[in-house]
Amino acid sequence: MVDQGLKSAIKKTLTYSDYFNYPLTLAELHARLIKYQVSKSLLGKIINSLIKSKSISQEANYYFLPQKSSLVRRRKLYSRLSKPLFDYTKSLIPILTRIRSIRAIYLTGSLAMQNTDGHDDIDLMIIAESKKLWTTRFLLTIYTTLLGLRRSRNTKNVMGKLCLNLYLTPDSFTLPPHLRSLYTAYELIQAVPLYDPNNTHSVLLSSNSWINTYLPNYQIPKLSTRIYGYTDLRLYEKLLENLLYTLQYLYMKGRITREYITKDSAFFHPNNPSSRVLSKIKI
Repeated sequence: MVDQGLKSAIKKTLTYSDYFNYPLTLAELHARLIKYQVSKSLLGKIINSLIKSKSISQEANYYFLPQKSSLVRRRKLYSRLSKPLFDYTKSLIPILTRIRSIRAIYLTGSLAMQNTDGHDDIDLMIIAESKKLWTTRFLLTIYTTLLGLRRSRNTKNVMGKLCLNLYLTPDSFTLPPHLRSLYTAYELIQAVPLYDPNNTHSVLLSSNSWINTYLPNYQIPKLSTRIYGYTDLRLYEKLLENLLYTLQYLYMKGRITREYITKDSAFFHPNNPSSRVLSKIKI
């Protein structure tokens, strides 16, 4: 008897992706399968049975919910439309990395999935040097504002503007329990390293093994040692970091809603769609 749990997991995974109008290939469906560990070969067999029963549909190499075949054309179109914006983002990396305390830059959000119409803003995750997050954020905010690159609260035309919405350091790679969810797991595995000379991406993923609670088929890198170490700061650097943290926190304090702020991390997601997405599939 076919495991009904596997069929349910397939439908939930496709429902999640449907929220973002994004059909999946077999490899993507396997890696992103929600809370069900299975071989790719068995998954393929069950998918075929669901297609025969018209519970899900297929076109070319993509799978999706019934009556959603238009998403395949949309994905291909958006992939092409995303490329100029993706290339533009890569061209900014030499400019952004002039801030020497930046250790990595990841592309996140729709553009990381090449799922935009080319008119979106650019979501970036910044990995800062240990104990220098708020110094890094201060410098990067001033720098990108002066260059006209950063999206602000009052920006009307957001196309190509940088949304610097997530900062971490190697000390905060392991996300706290209250931030762990299916939505966050997807965001982590979808992040695209644009600048990562020290392989922080593998360390970040291996530091969050809880991802496999939600996505048991996803292969998290196994590292025997931490690749990126901690550098002692001079006294003036410590004082500057503490001062800039205090000033920035006081400036933001009255505006904080869903944001999560610590000395080693900053999550700026006031419009996080996580709850809406997860409620749709009852995860």
